[in-house]
Amino acid sequence: MINKSYEFENEPAPRPSFLTWLCILTFIGSGWTIVSSVYTFVAGQRYANIVSQEKPLRNDSAYVDSSGNVHNERRVFSEKIRASFSKILDKDNMRKFAIGNFIAALFTLSGALLMWRLNRTGFYIYILGVIIGLGVPVLIFGNDLIAVGATSFNNFFGIVFIALYALNLKAMNGGKVQA
Repeated sequence: MINKSYEFENEPAPRPSFLTWLCILTFIGSGWTIVSSVYTFVAGQRYANIVSQEKPLRNDSAYVDSSGNVHNERRVFSEKIRASFSKILDKDNMRKFAIGNFIAALFTLSGALLMWRLNRTGFYIYILGVIIGLGVPVLIFGNDLIAVGATSFNNFFGIVFIALYALNLKAMNGGKVQA
């Protein structure tokens, strides 16, 4: 008996297990970011009240070095940190930040969904989501390095995941969606 193989009978190539795990981790991370962004947007006023109820810093943060000079560097640094976190916990900034993170997470989630289906376009959508996530703190907090750094922790993982997804680009077809 002759066994003919037709093009439509061939099964699509299976998704690599590493890509599967990356997508699952992205689903979890992006889903969590979406939920926490909605919560932050709704509860922004409550967090903003925390800053307004804090006690002022003590005035005894100056110190005298061995040569007898008085330094207030600790106080200056602690005031910078306090000002940065006041920016982060400002009601309007929190809401803007939540909206920006929500949008970035939607892009990364949709990119991961496409990559789950082995669609290479999802990789580029994922990159766009990470870029949006990187840009949001800079747009909101400007050149305040402490505020940008404190709010950009998740973006480190986004950059790492871009590199890890890039290792799986060969398994993704150019745009033909496979089940």
